Amino acid sequence: MPAVKVIPVSRLLVNPDNPRIADTLEGQSDAIGAIASSQKKKLVSLAKDMLRYGANPAEQLMVTPAPETNGYFLVLEGNRRLAALKILADPETFSDLLDDGVLRAFRDMHRNHAIDPISALSCVVFENELEARHWIELKHTGQNDGAGVVPWGAAESERYQRRTGAAPAHEQVLDFLEKGGYITREQRKKTPVTSLKRLLGTPHVRNKLGIVVRNGKVSAGFDMERVAKALTQVVDDLASGRIRTGDIYHSNDRKAYVDSLPSETLPQPGREQPELFALDGADREAPTHPSTPRSRPSASTRKTVIPSRGFSLVIKQDRINEIYHELRRLNFEHFVNASAVLFRVFLELSLDEYIKRHGIDAGPDSRLCHKLNVAANHLGDQGILDQQELKPVRRAAQDDSFLGASVTTLHQYVHNQHFHPAPGDLVAFWDSLQPFIVALWK
Repeated sequence: MPAVKVIPVSRLLVNPDNPRIADTLEGQSDAIGAIASSQKKKLVSLAKDMLRYGANPAEQLMVTPAPETNGYFLVLEGNRRLAALKILADPETFSDLLDDGVLRAFRDMHRNHAIDPISALSCVVFENELEARHWIELKHTGQNDGAGVVPWGAAESERYQRRTGAAPAHEQVLDFLEKGGYITREQRKKTPVTSLKRLLGTPHVRNKLGIVVRNGKVSAGFDMERVAKALTQVVDDLASGRIRTGDIYHSNDRKAYVDSLPSETLPQPGREQPELFALDGADREAPTHPSTPRSRPSASTRKTVIPSRGFSLVIKQDRINEIYHELRRLNFEHFVNASAVLFRVFLELSLDEYIKRHGIDAGPDSRLCHKLNVAANHLGDQGILDQQELKPVRRAAQDDSFLGASVTTLHQYVHNQHFHPAPGDLVAFWDSLQPFIVALWK
């Protein structure tokens, strides 16, 4: 039976007989160069993704002991990932084999990779290539009547986006207004979402309402209360039927509608705030005017587990409060392991405090996954969070999963000397659980 092992990257060899390479090559450098030559920008994108999120824990490499090279392993599946990591570690070694653009990209990424390198990968070790053949073919030869990978269509992709928190702009606005108490659940149900989506899809409307939609995220360019007032007016007009679909069907109609709103309802030009605030409170952005949006910095620019700006919790338990503030200051570039371990401590102590404060009978089970489920059940029963908001928590509580933000991952940070935390994973972990953690301390 194949075994799962965590193997240092330095002990993994690119397969010179890789199907991605037209000719069988002799040396490792030539094989890596050939993969880079065939993949070009695709390999750069893969490297960027690994640099931001770490190696995909759901896609283990398939390897077999390398012949005549004791202690080394030949990669049967996953050669692109290995080639990207080898070049990230030392791009100058491959400088004569890479296109100029690819080399420049890897040189730029090398500096960040050197701070927190991916030095080991989880691998499935097969006795020989024949033993792995079925699984390699199943992955790369299509759907195979359903036995292989069946890709998502557009409907499945959109459904996944909604269920995992990447909600459309109109849903983010409705979430913001309902959670802030600006509209009721009944008003939300009565709001024709197609009409709201059509309005928010018009740049002139967004500009007048003081919001920016960037990378799928809605942010406010004015004082949050002024933006909330304007958005509430729009939703109220739609929910009450004062404005109907036919009234705003055309772009000029939508512009005329927003221009007709009372001036005291809208944010006032010239009073833009110096920073953009995401409606979910997750982050801030650099100063800009809503009518002239610019590229939003990627999540990888955040250097702390908990956002250091644009987000705050009131924690009255002294030690947990101290840990919370330390997590807002610990910089990934220097303290990624400390950040990972301390995040696990903060989460468990927060759960313990919530369970104690509400007198919840958690039973004798002291596992972290159990505490997550107990707190999630209580928040759901109280109507504080709905089932969609609790889905990331349920996923995290699956203690036998390495997928996304999970208890298994947190345990590995503490107990596995070969499991290296990645800044991108920590950021994604916090972001997916932030509404839940806010509810714990509300």
